[in-house]
Amino acid sequence: MIGKRRGVWMWRGLSALGAAFMFSGLSGCVTTQQQPDGSTKVKVSLADVLGAKPQPLVTAPAPATAAASAEPKPNTTLPPSIRTSVLASLFAKHPYDGTPKTYFPRVSVIVTDWSRNDCWSAVATIWWSKARSESVAPFSVCWEQSVGFAVNNAANLHLFMQQMAVEHSGNVRTTGPKPPMLAVPDRQPFGESKQLAFQGFIEQLLLDTGWQAGAPTHLWLVGYDPNAAKAAPADATARASNKPLDGKARALLEQALACTAIGKRFDFAESALKQAGWRPDHGVSPITLPEPLKVFGLDTSKIAISRDGGEQTYRSFLPGVNSQQVVKAASLKLGKDGKSYGRATKLGVLTLGTENGETTLTCTVDAEGSEG
Repeated sequence: MIGKRRGVWMWRGLSALGAAFMFSGLSGCVTTQQQPDGSTKVKVSLADVLGAKPQPLVTAPAPATAAASAEPKPNTTLPPSIRTSVLASLFAKHPYDGTPKTYFPRVSVIVTDWSRNDCWSAVATIWWSKARSESVAPFSVCWEQSVGFAVNNAANLHLFMQQMAVEHSGNVRTTGPKPPMLAVPDRQPFGESKQLAFQGFIEQLLLDTGWQAGAPTHLWLVGYDPNAAKAAPADATARASNKPLDGKARALLEQALACTAIGKRFDFAESALKQAGWRPDHGVSPITLPEPLKVFGLDTSKIAISRDGGEQTYRSFLPGVNSQQVVKAASLKLGKDGKSYGRATKLGVLTLGTENGETTLTCTVDAEGSEG
């Protein structure tokens, strides 16, 4: 109920701003107040138009992953259009049919440049399942600056802002796989001058991805980070430092990747991964280690780890290893669908997959109530 109220408050602010844009001849008032932490509080008054009392857009403390960044300088060079990326018409190609099997794909977006009023840039992560993700290189979203564009797409924006997630990470905004409670952050790093641009960006993003109302939240905005595009190489794989992991960290990681144990002091291994370039707030983004680990006797130098609430994911990338080799080494079983391979362990579930042409083995753990 709280998430729904906040979503409605935010929509009131955006609807009023759109109304101010579309009906500029009417007597309304939009004011913004810059907060000490750099966020913007928007106050909308349309009393003369609708006979309503002023409604404030209430903002909550910003989570770390959605912190407001300083507004970038105007960008004159744009990355390729979203229409040339894998995101183009993604949800139209994979429509929601009301069943859990179509809860995916999901897409999380980080805005990397919002300096213009006609085009913004962003990066994204596509989740094809809870255990399989794909990073999308920087792309641009450009929209029309016209009354007709705003009018024609206002209803879609309204539905997007009011959607509620079936399962969510609360106020913690990550790249997934779980969406946050609200589809967009309730705190923006810009003032009134960018509100119409924000609305245009969201509306065009919905159009270009083929977003459809009625599905559980499968598209959300993580936040604003001008460094996100620089931090993610083209293959979205962070290169580890040359410092090797110590014996304890190696053992803990190998046990977790094999889904056999997660020690109570697994934070030691995570600390080592952070030094190697791993970031816990970026979802399942792989890093390449200077020395390989052993998982069921197979070498892996690229791994990915994600913690999202009570769910933890540990993934090994096994280039040069085919699926049957992994099935045999990890004793995987053919699923009921006759296509997938996996098995349950005392700790979690092992699943076979592929990502960007590489064979992967993923351990998914429901850590609520368990150690680590």
